[in-house]
Amino acid sequence: MTARLNPQALWRPLLRIADALERPPVWAGQTVSWLFLPLIAIILFDALARRYLRKFEFVRDSDLHFYLNSPAFQDAEWHLHAMIMLCALGYACACNAHVRLDMFRGRLGGTGRLWVELLGGLFLLMPFLVIFTADCFDFFWIAWVHDETAGETNGIGERWVIKFFMFLGPALLLMAGMSVLIRLTVRLFGPPELAPATRTEAIVDGDFSAFN
Repeated sequence: MTARLNPQALWRPLLRIADALERPPVWAGQTVSWLFLPLIAIILFDALARRYLRKFEFVRDSDLHFYLNSPAFQDAEWHLHAMIMLCALGYACACNAHVRLDMFRGRLGGTGRLWVELLGGLFLLMPFLVIFTADCFDFFWIAWVHDETAGETNGIGERWVIKFFMFLGPALLLMAGMSVLIRLTVRLFGPPELAPATRTEAIVDGDFSAFN
């Protein structure tokens, strides 16, 4: 006799793919969260230096005000802020923390919400991210090839670094979005016993908030 095929055997590999796609965005989001510490320190020092330290006589006499007003501090602030924000996009998607502003989702049942997420992801999110990620890679590549630098002589050079994150952020969001779409597919079309493994209860719950 031919052994009966376990329905879960067709769907569990998809969930393993979803888990693999999710790991880089989650790891990146958790890692860059530590950049808040140097970002806060730089902002505090820059604000104090501009407001108070540069007024001291010994600072003026020794030309230290040139360093206290260095564009490198402003560059570092927006570089770190951009790295955090861009790498947090995929993490927020994986954790279902992105804000939804549609008027109809709250009126739908659990299955309806799953379909809204699946169709919206397939026909809105994915096409946008593919085009956006490709364009951002062009920005990074041009900066790399031409060795783009800061306009100020004492700003942070090597603009390709921050422009790499302009590409990395959407790419991580694309991976997280693909992971979510796979989970939604398994939840809608797979066996009911795999529903908990898809981790889509937050999407089904109309009152869910990632900030509670």
